[in-house]
Amino acid sequence: MGLSMLTALEIFTNPRDLEIIIGSDAGKYGFAITRGPGHDHKVMVETNVFAKTQEDAVEAIKGTLESICEALKRDFADLKSFPSQYLNPDGQEIDPSKVLNPDLINRIIDELRQHQVAGTYKMLAPAG
Repeated sequence: MGLSMLTALEIFTNPRDLEIIIGSDAGKYGFAITRGPGHDHKVMVETNVFAKTQEDAVEAIKGTLESICEALKRDFADLKSFPSQYLNPDGQEIDPSKVLNPDLINRIIDELRQHQVAGTYKMLAPAG
């Protein structure tokens, strides 16, 4: 699965507006990563069914999210990179709560294992 820089940026910089879904067909599993309802669940990543188990799909999602997180943190640290120049031209320290981060990835993975769906727009919704 190839992932464009713009898609990775959209996922990384919108941690409060994502939905990740595991689907199955003929005993195999695949997944989709979409924006939340505020963006009409726009599909950003979609796989065919490929995994033999739900846990294999969960691990693939975890690897995808961790790769995005690591790559974009590295890019933001490089002040000459496109993401840094475009989204952080002043070179400010990135607030982890405003981007995809390891804690959120763990919460997403826990939710997927239980329900096959994880909506960060629900997880991170303000109380009240």
